[in-house]
Amino acid sequence: MVPGRKDSFSVLLCARLAEFEDLASRMRREEMGMRSGRRQSENLHNYTNEDVMYVVVSERPISEKRRRTIAQAGIVHTLLWTSRDISLLDFVARLSNRIRVMPALFAILDEADQAVEVCDESRLVQYVNRAYEAVTGCLRQEVVGQPESDLRRKSLPRPRDDQLERRRSSDWKCIRVPSGPVNGGSVPCSNQYVYMKRRSTDAAMYRDVSLKSIRSQSGMVEAPISEVLNLLRDAAGRVEGEPAQLVKDAVKVLSSHELYAPSITRFRDGDRIATQYYDGLIRLHHPARQRKRIVVDAFKDKRSSIKDQAERRRVSADVKNALENDNTWHFDIIQLEKITEYHALSQLGMKIFERWKVAELLACTEDLLHKWLSTIEAHYHAGNTYHNATHAADVLQATSYFLDSPSVAAHVTENHAVAALIAAAVHDLDHPGRGNAFLINTRQSLAVLYNDHSVLENHHVALAFQLTLQQNSNANIFSNLTREEFSSIRQSIVDMVLATDISRHFEYLVKFNKMNVVDVAEEQREGNSLTVCNMLVKCADISNPTREWSLCQKWAFRIVEEYFDQTREEREKGLPVTMEVFDRKTCNVPMTQCGFIDMFAREAFCTFSEFANLPSLVRQLESNYDQWKSLTASWTPASNLNLML
Repeated sequence: MVPGRKDSFSVLLCARLAEFEDLASRMRREEMGMRSGRRQSENLHNYTNEDVMYVVVSERPISEKRRRTIAQAGIVHTLLWTSRDISLLDFVARLSNRIRVMPALFAILDEADQAVEVCDESRLVQYVNRAYEAVTGCLRQEVVGQPESDLRRKSLPRPRDDQLERRRSSDWKCIRVPSGPVNGGSVPCSNQYVYMKRRSTDAAMYRDVSLKSIRSQSGMVEAPISEVLNLLRDAAGRVEGEPAQLVKDAVKVLSSHELYAPSITRFRDGDRIATQYYDGLIRLHHPARQRKRIVVDAFKDKRSSIKDQAERRRVSADVKNALENDNTWHFDIIQLEKITEYHALSQLGMKIFERWKVAELLACTEDLLHKWLSTIEAHYHAGNTYHNATHAADVLQATSYFLDSPSVAAHVTENHAVAALIAAAVHDLDHPGRGNAFLINTRQSLAVLYNDHSVLENHHVALAFQLTLQQNSNANIFSNLTREEFSSIRQSIVDMVLATDISRHFEYLVKFNKMNVVDVAEEQREGNSLTVCNMLVKCADISNPTREWSLCQKWAFRIVEEYFDQTREEREKGLPVTMEVFDRKTCNVPMTQCGFIDMFAREAFCTFSEFANLPSLVRQLESNYDQWKSLTASWTPASNLNLML
C-alpha cells in the first residue's frame, strides 16, 4: 500500500500475485508519512507490469482535474471508501483468491483439444489456446490484440444485443459472458463473447447420453419419442438402485427401431406352431446370423489386388483421365458425362465396383456386373435435366467417398457397403422428372399402386429388382447368392433407397442421432451399420450443395429447371401447385438454394460430417451458402431463362 494525503486521496498498489495473500492485513496498517500526489504519480511508472493493478481510494468525490492527472499516471480504477467500511477489504480478498487460480485455468485451456478464442468488449482477441493455433494455423502472438476475423475461423453472425442470431455454421459455438445488469436494469447484458470450436467427438457424446445431439437442439429434427427418452434419462440420473435400473430398461425398450413389434418370449420355450406363425406371417425375412465383417477388415487390401491391364475393360484415354480422381470430393461428374456421352454411370460404376470388389462378394463375373450397370443406366430418363443417370453416378461416387472414411468404415459391414453402392446406382431409376406430390395429384398408376406412400422410391427399387431378376435379362448379379444372402442384401438395398424419400428426412435424421455406437452388442452392430448406410445414401443424394461452387451451381440449375417444368405443367392442368416458389416468371433461384440448405442440408451434413470426420463438407456447404446469399439481391426473373447455358 502506498499512502497519500488523508484529506485528498490514497493510492492502492495491488502488486504481484505473491503479495495478494497478505494484502488485507497490509491495508490495516497505520498510514505512513505524507508524499505529494505528483511524486507518487511518477513512482507508479516504476511498477508497470501486467500483474499490477492500481486503484485510487478516496473518502470524497475526486475532481475532474484530479481524475485526469490520475489517468495520465496510468490509473484507471477509482472508488470511494471510508476507513470504517470493510467491504473493500473483503472485495480485495476475494479478488486475490480468484487471481491466484488464473494460471491454473489458462493451463487447462492450453491443454484442451477444443479451440478457444476470447474477445473483449471491443471485439479484440485477448487470448487463444494452442488448439486454436493448430486449427487456424495462426500463432498466438499474431492474433492477440487483433480484431476478431471470420478469415481465421468460420464464425457466427454478430450476435444482437437482445438475442443471439441463428448460427450459419456449426463449426464454432458462441458463449455469452455473464455479467450484471446495466445502469440499474433488471436484464443482464454483456458485449463479451467466447468462441469455442466444436470437436468431432461432441456429437458422439450427445448420441451416447441423449437423443438431443448438438445438431438437433434447435428442435428442428426432434421427435416426441426423443423428448420422452430425454425425460427418462434425466429421471434415471436422479434415482438410485432398482428404480434407476427400471428406468434404464424402459429407455432400452423405447430405443428399439420397431416399437410396435411384439416381443413374445414363449417362442423361446419351444412352441413350434407359434414360432412358425410368427416367422411365416410377421417376421418374413430370415437373414443369416453369421458374423459380418466390417468394411475396414473386408476391404483393407482392396487396392492391392490390381488386375493386369490386359484383363481390364478397354476405355479411351480421355475416360481414363476423367476417372483418375474419382475417389476425391472434387471429382467432376459432369465432365465425365460429357466425355462418355451420357454414360457416366456405367463407366464410373465399373471402376467403383472393381475397387470395392462387388463382383467378388456377389460371386458374379465383372462382365455380368457391367451388363447390369448398362441395363440400369438405360432405364434412366436422359431427357431429365437432373434426375438422370449422371445424378445416379454422382450419388454413387459420393457414397463410395463416404465409405472410404475410416470413421464410417469402422461401423459398416461389407454386405451393407455393397448394398449401399447398389442402392446409390438405382435410387432414382426411371424417375419421370416429377415429384411424388405430382404423381399423387394426377392419380398416376404408380401412386395408386403404392398407396401414395414413397411412390417414386418404391418404384425405383422395385424396378431395379424386376430388371435384375427377370428370366431373360442376362443381368442377374444375385444369381449365385444363397437364399439367405439374397434376402439380406435385397432388404438392405430396399431400406436404403426408401431412406431417400425427402418426406421422411427428419425421421431418419433422428434415428441416426440417437444411434449408440459405444460398447454395443454384436446384433446391435448390424442395426447400426444399416442406420449409418441409410444416412450415408441420404446425404449422398443431397450432396450437391457441399460440392465445389462450380458443380454446386450447375446441379442447382438442373434441378430448378425440372421444378420449373413441373410448376408449368401443374398450372396448365389446373392441379395444385406443389411449390409455388418455382415459377420461372418470379423465382429467385439463389434464395431457393439458401432455403434448401437451411431446411435440409445443413442439419444433415453437420451431423453426418461429425460422425464421418469430414469437416470440409460443412465448410464448403457454408461457403456455397454465402455465395448463394450474395446473389439473392441481384437475381432477376430474366436470369431464369438461360440457366442451362
